[in-house]
Amino acid sequence: MVTTMERVNGHALDDPHASPSPHDPDIVLALRGITRRFPGVTALNEVALDVRKNEILGLLGENGAGKSVLTKIMTGIYQPDEGTLSLHGKRVTIRGTADAIKKGIGVVFQEGSLIPNLSVMENLFLRHEDPFLRFGALSRRAMAAEARRRLEQMNLDVDVDAPVSSISAAAKQMVEIARVLWLSEKYGASNPIVILDEPTTVLNDAERGTLFEILNRLKHRASIILISHRLQEVLENCDRVVVLKDGVNVTETRTEGLAIAEVEKLLVGNDYSGDRFRESDQRTPDGPVTFRVDNLSKAGAFDALSFAVREGEIVSLVGLVGSGKEALCRCIAGLDRFDSGSVTIDGASPVKASSRSAVLHGIGHVPIERREEGLALNMSVADNINYLVLDKLKKGGLINRAREREHARQWVAECLVKTPSIDAACRGLSGGNQQKVILSKWLSSDVKLLILDHPTRGIDIKAKDEVYRLIRKFAKAGIAMLIMCDTLEEDIGLANRILVMRERKLVGELDAPPGAKPTPHDLITMIV
Repeated sequence: MVTTMERVNGHALDDPHASPSPHDPDIVLALRGITRRFPGVTALNEVALDVRKNEILGLLGENGAGKSVLTKIMTGIYQPDEGTLSLHGKRVTIRGTADAIKKGIGVVFQEGSLIPNLSVMENLFLRHEDPFLRFGALSRRAMAAEARRRLEQMNLDVDVDAPVSSISAAAKQMVEIARVLWLSEKYGASNPIVILDEPTTVLNDAERGTLFEILNRLKHRASIILISHRLQEVLENCDRVVVLKDGVNVTETRTEGLAIAEVEKLLVGNDYSGDRFRESDQRTPDGPVTFRVDNLSKAGAFDALSFAVREGEIVSLVGLVGSGKEALCRCIAGLDRFDSGSVTIDGASPVKASSRSAVLHGIGHVPIERREEGLALNMSVADNINYLVLDKLKKGGLINRAREREHARQWVAECLVKTPSIDAACRGLSGGNQQKVILSKWLSSDVKLLILDHPTRGIDIKAKDEVYRLIRKFAKAGIAMLIMCDTLEEDIGLANRILVMRERKLVGELDAPPGAKPTPHDLITMIV
């Protein structure tokens, strides 16, 4: 078991103010006693951190643990109130992101910073084109040649003249990393530090694999700090992890031999439950069939599929990317048209191939891209929650504002949404609370089938537990659910039943009762 502030690859950081050893050339960046206060809160309290050569360091913590503030201190956006930073053994002050880049520290944020309508090479060298000036004019040929060379070093084969909007999410990540490395080299920084903030949230499985292949090669010329809520990928790809909780160090340890359950307990503390997916709350669905598809087809996407979901049943849909599961769910939700077959709710008239018809029949959809498709980010929490039930909130043909606000407050409480107020814009909420607003919107609208597309992607462990609790609660209330999850473990843990898709067809079905769940291996043999 990992103990508080244990360090198995060197001296323990029991004293957060202790200076790094002058004889340890492997430490690139050392933070000691870092404290940062904001009005009414201490965001970081005497945090210590070492960034070493030739490693990927995982930085873990729940939302609010202090990861973002620490990142902003390392990149000069914030200054610490107390504590020191040492780069290659020398005390430094980092005065903004431009200064951080000159010192060899860059960050790739989750949202990305590339300009979509500019080309790959223009983004790569943006505002630093001076090396490509020839007699006062910009040589695009020289710039393109250098861009190709830089990207080839990362095994990235893209058209450097193409607009960034046309390349994959994984390629965009690589371009941002290449930019950090190029700028560090331009300013003469040795062993640059690249901070990656939730880099895999928008990537599919194949793209994630490619990213970590490149990062594991890259760590021999740069130090990588990986911030992620995906514990499995952190343990598989990081050499060490640092865990923050409530702004303080909890532990720093090597990942070898470290179990996910240990890390979860460190992250969550006293709120940790070994029943990760709340299987003890799983009910056996014995009610009538709520939802049915019969011979549903879409050319090139899926072929003549038929299945049913009972009232209160949770059905997981699993398969490789391209198996047809994503296209199937989008058609059921009315987002894309299907070619033939039928979708029915409670045996009533078939649902038409439109989102309006799906909503009117009681089909809800929690999308994978919650910020783009699930929320109106600039609208308030109340407006997002009430969007589907405005007719019910009317009195005399006009919306009753008191009733509207009471409805929003009720569902904020019901779905455990943490927000300063129901009038706060959704843009300012954490990922987990944004997801709970989307759930509130659908669950308050008398939905009968809820499609959940990767419902816990990009949210922390505590928020995941709250989402699992809501899924169990509303399944018990009779809502049927069709889910696709980030991991097979999550699919298995949540489901009553699992449908397996391969090459656009349903190829298997497994029951998943509590205490007798199938294993990931059972599913993998059917998926591939």
